[in-house]
Amino acid sequence: MIRRAIASSAIACLLIASSSWAQSEGAAGNADEKSAPVSNTRPAAPETHSGKDVIGADDTIEIIALQSEELSHTWRVNGDGDVDLPLVGKMHAAGLTADQFQEKLDAALKQFIIDPQVTVYIAEFRSQPVTVTGAVHRPGTFQTEGPKTLWTVLTMAGGLEKAPGATVTITRQIRYGAIPLPSSKLSADGQYSTISLQVSDVLNTTSPESNLLIQPNDTVSVSTDERLVFIIGEVIKPGAVELVSHDSISMMQVLAAAEGLSKLAAPAHSEIMRKNSQGLYEKVGSIDLKKLVNGQIEDRMLRAGDIVVVPSSTLKIYTQMAGLSAITSGFFLLSRY
Repeated sequence: MIRRAIASSAIACLLIASSSWAQSEGAAGNADEKSAPVSNTRPAAPETHSGKDVIGADDTIEIIALQSEELSHTWRVNGDGDVDLPLVGKMHAAGLTADQFQEKLDAALKQFIIDPQVTVYIAEFRSQPVTVTGAVHRPGTFQTEGPKTLWTVLTMAGGLEKAPGATVTITRQIRYGAIPLPSSKLSADGQYSTISLQVSDVLNTTSPESNLLIQPNDTVSVSTDERLVFIIGEVIKPGAVELVSHDSISMMQVLAAAEGLSKLAAPAHSEIMRKNSQGLYEKVGSIDLKKLVNGQIEDRMLRAGDIVVVPSSTLKIYTQMAGLSAITSGFFLLSRY
């Protein structure tokens, strides 16, 4: 049986300098006697990685132990999240912050060393990959090296492309906890937490969505569906307005993007067309654009996929051809909103 015996201050100093923890049965002294600490101040961890950063599988941790040269090395955390150390043996590190693991190691070392002087920090992150896909400039997998917000991760991917879709979807392994926003959902198998966020909220750097902390192995997917509102017929510039950070746009804004009515327009008979549940365009309303411009009627809100048809004497033809002329043919991008 191992006895922690210290016969004198000289032996205490020898214990601190030595990496050996085994003392002979014949060692003299009182087992409760405390050795004089080498220093009352713990060595400070480098500022590169905060003690609040979370250790993960395959990370490298640095241990500085004044009483043990054996411990004072860099150690690779294995794929199971464990690290095999002298004296204390195998310890689970993944999921703990550097500070938490330091406290855990302190407690374990007290079986062998009086008043352990130990510091732990993360020397290299390999465990916090985040995958970004979709409408970003540099899709791929990134090492986040500590807590990062959704906005920061998107910036690491080069930011959003000029034509992102309406949503940003995040998928998280449930072992990292549910995504802490009200609209998050659990997958059918219970293994993942998912959420779809509006691009407009993500682009607002003060919003909870933009400041959501991303966890290791999260997948961030920016949708690539184009969201366009078309205006065709008798306007100066027929084309489309792209909805980038908004979910809808007013009729007046679309008309302004098209630079107004042409001389041949019959604005009183303008129509709004929208896809039905079968994916076919149908008329959902009429609007007098002249009265709208003059402030005589309320504005109308349009959503992605809507087509505004401004007729002349060929009203019937425009209405019948709205889907083909706007969707299957080339169009001019008027603006982004």
